This record gives sequence, structure tokens and C-alpha cells, in this order.
Amino acid sequence: MVTVAVISILIAVTVPSFFNETRKARAAAEVQPLFNDLRVRLEQYLQENGVYPDTLGEAALYPTNTPTSAAIPLNPLPATWQALKVRISGPDQVRCGYSWVTSRSNNGQTGPTAGNAGAEATAFGFSPPATDWYYLLAKCRMDDGHSAFSWYFTSSVDPTIQKLNEGQ
Repeated sequence: MVTVAVISILIAVTVPSFFNETRKARAAAEVQPLFNDLRVRLEQYLQENGVYPDTLGEAALYPTNTPTSAAIPLNPLPATWQALKVRISGPDQVRCGYSWVTSRSNNGQTGPTAGNAGAEATAFGFSPPATDWYYLLAKCRMDDGHSAFSWYFTSSVDPTIQKLNEGQ
């Protein structure tokens, strides 16, 4: 009976950790390729047109503003994404909403406010540079059992993908 109790305790400790790591891995497998695709297309657009494309804004997430753990198809892409010549190289079914914000140098626009997220996205600490810039934002829900959304952020200033509530 002692052996069964010890095994039960070990299972109770490791199973939640396993599911948390699974959600993190699923989020990374989705967000990283899509951010890479968007980053390449934004830079290509800049080279071809001399400016970044118009901003979509943080409230205009695609394919959804309120993600759920159910995967949603990305295709067909909206006109703004088609104009950017986005080609999906990662999963076509996503659990996150995506957007980009662009700005000309020194126009006074500040960093992320993440739409309705309020103070959550300000933790990314983005400071607009003196040159033209962009940032990418993803709002995800990997598990409906959590009340918080996961946020992912990268920018033209720092290509590192920053995370808040990773895997939620």
C-alpha cells in the first residue's frame, strides 16, 4: 500500500507539469513559424515599398480576437495579409490571434497596449526606436481550463519572442 501511495503522489505531481509543458510546446510550434513568416514578409514589404505596411492594430487579431483551445483555420487569409504576401509555412490551424503594429520613425506612437489586455502587454517593455519599426503580437489560449490568455511578442528591435502566461 505504501508503494501505491508513493506512486499516486508522484503521478499527482508530474501529470500537471507534463500537460503544462505540452501546452508550451504546442504554443511554440505555432507562434514561432508564424512570427518568422510575418517578420520576413514585413521586411520584404519594407524593401519593396520603402515603408512597413499599414498597422493592423492590437485589437484586429486574425483569425480571432478571443482565441479558444479549438484550432481555427488561417485560410483564407484576409486582404491585409494577402497584400503582405504571407505564406503559411507552419500549421494552418491555429489557437492564437495575430496582428502587427507598424510605425514611422519618431511619430510619438508608443509600444504595445494589447487592446483589451490592459497592463498585461506593457510587461514587454517595448520602446520605439528612432527608425521605422514594427512589432508582432499573438494572443493565445492553449487550454480552456485557464482564465488567462498567453501573449507572445516580437519586434523589429528585438527578434526574441517574449512570452506572458506561456502555454495558458
